[in-house]
Amino acid sequence: MFRSLTLGVLALSLACAGATESPKRVVLISIDTLRADHLGFYGYERPTSLILDALASESTVLEDATSASPWTLPSHASLLTGLYPRRHGLTSHERYLASDRKTLPQWFSHAGYATAAVVSSHNLSPAFGLDRGFQKFRYVEEDVERREPSTAITDQAMSWIDAAGDDPLFLFVHYYDVHSDYVSLPRYEDLFLRPYEGIADGSTAQLIAHREGKLDLGAGDAPNLIDRYDAGIRQMDDELGRLLAFLRERGMLDDTLLVVTSDHGEEFFEHGGVLHGKTQFQEVLRIPLLLRGPGIPPGRRIRTPVSLVDVAPTLLECAGISAPEGLDGVSLTTLWSKNGGELEGRYLFSEADHNNMEHDITRAVRHRELKLHYNRLSGEYRLYDLSRDPGEHDDLAEGKPPAMNALADELDRFMASGTAEAPTRALSEEEIDKLRSLGYVR
Repeated sequence: MFRSLTLGVLALSLACAGATESPKRVVLISIDTLRADHLGFYGYERPTSLILDALASESTVLEDATSASPWTLPSHASLLTGLYPRRHGLTSHERYLASDRKTLPQWFSHAGYATAAVVSSHNLSPAFGLDRGFQKFRYVEEDVERREPSTAITDQAMSWIDAAGDDPLFLFVHYYDVHSDYVSLPRYEDLFLRPYEGIADGSTAQLIAHREGKLDLGAGDAPNLIDRYDAGIRQMDDELGRLLAFLRERGMLDDTLLVVTSDHGEEFFEHGGVLHGKTQFQEVLRIPLLLRGPGIPPGRRIRTPVSLVDVAPTLLECAGISAPEGLDGVSLTTLWSKNGGELEGRYLFSEADHNNMEHDITRAVRHRELKLHYNRLSGEYRLYDLSRDPGEHDDLAEGKPPAMNALADELDRFMASGTAEAPTRALSEEEIDKLRSLGYVR
C-alpha cells in the first residue's frame, strides 16, 4: 500500500481553468512509437483508435505536438524533465541522467504525491536514471516478438491506483506495444491486413536488415507494414480501454488528470526509410497529445504548435505545483485559459538522432509552419512549409530565402546554448545484444 498522505497539495494554487480543486491523481500515459496521423481523432480513416477517439471527445487535443527527438531515450527524458536533449544530456545509451537534472516524479513527490511508474522499454529502465523520484518503479521487459497486449502494464497501473485510493498519486504508464515487431493477435490482424504476396513480416530484425542493405524492401511493401502497425494500434487501444474502464467504474476518472502522448512516430518509406531515430521528418516527430481532467475543457481542439517538453510544466501547473525555473517547456494551460497568443511565435527544436554515421547529427527547428532541417556533418539545409507541404517533399532551401536564414540563425543560437554534461556509462555485452535486437544499436 502507498503511505497515507495528508497534504497541502489541495491547498496549492490552481491554474487549470475552471478547476475547483487539484486532481487527486495524475496519470501520464506514453504509447511508444505511436504516430498521431494513424489515429481517428487526428483524421485517420481506418478504425485504429475507437477508445482513444471517444476519450479525445472528452479532452483537449493538441493537434500539432512535436517530439524533442526521434527515438525513445532522449524523447522520454524530455517528457520527464521539460528539457531538450542537449539540456538533459541523454542523447545516447552511453549517458546517464545527471543528479542535478530533476524530474516530474521528484517535483510531484516533493509536493506530497505518491509516485509510481510501470514501463516496458530498456530505454526507461534504471540504467539511465529515469527511475529517479519514483517511489515505486517496475520495468516489464519488452519482447519484440510478443503478440499479446501488455496486460501486465495495465494490471500494475490499476493495482497502484487502487492502492493509493484518494491519496494524491503521480503515475507514469509506458506501453511498448505499437513498437516493432508489428505483430498482434489474429483478431486484430484480420481487421487490417489486406492481401499481400511480398516478404515483409513487420519484424524488427527484418527492418534492420533492410536498413543495413542486407534485405531489399521498398515502398511496395509499405502498405503491408502499415496494416500490421495499424492492427497493433487497435490492440493497444483496446488494452488502454481496460485502464479507462477501471477508472470510470471506480468513479476516479473525473478527478484524475489524464494525459496520453507518445515519444515519436515511425517511418514507412515516406522519405525512403523505416523504423525511427535517423531523421527529423514529421512521420517521426508528430505525436499525439491529449489531456482530460479537472479544469481541462472537453472537446477542445488546439492547433498551436507545441512540444513534448511542454508536458512537464503543464502537469505541474494543473496540479498547483510551481514549475522550477530554467525549463525549456512552457505550460500549455494558457491555450485554453487565455487566448494563448504568446505561444504562437515560439521556436520548437528536435535533435539527438541515432543510428546514423554518428549520434546527434540531424536537427530541426520549426517556427509556425516553416521547418528547417540541418545536418551538421554535411552542412545541408532543407526547408519546408508544412501548411502546404505537410509531407515535407518540396524543399525550399535552394536560393537561401530570408526565412531559411532566420531559422538557421535561431538553430545556431540554440546549439550554442551549451550541452549538458551527462555522466557516461559503459554498456555490457548483454545490454548491447539486447539493444541491437530492439533496433537501437547498429
